[in-house]
Amino acid sequence: MSAFAAATGPWRVDLGTLTTPLLSVDLAPGLYPERIGFLAVERAEADLEVRVGAARTAYVRLGREIATAYDVDVKMSSRQRLGMVEDLWEMALREARAATGAGWGPTVERRSCCLIYALPGCHECAGCPRLADLT
Repeated sequence: MSAFAAATGPWRVDLGTLTTPLLSVDLAPGLYPERIGFLAVERAEADLEVRVGAARTAYVRLGREIATAYDVDVKMSSRQRLGMVEDLWEMALREARAATGAGWGPTVERRSCCLIYALPGCHECAGCPRLADLT
């Protein structure tokens, strides 16, 4: 969201904090995010890299709050939680840049696990960082 705003135009999205959120999320029937609304969007610095840097800072601040507070039923270290924040930023920025015609760039090397192994009957995927930790 903030990556797309920064990459596609001179926009800055204020995401707020957990205690003062400045975005809304509408959920689809399966309870996954369907639409995200922003309460504070303003013009930003014209330089792309400055915009992207500022967007990343705002995203990481809120992402770390969410990751730290996220209550899960599986063991998740702080490295996993904060890695998830970084991974999602890199993936969003990659897609945002591709949407502007700048190309996809390299595939994101994940720092965090997708947690698919926590689903019944599933196990870690071949590229899972959890497996890399075991060697």
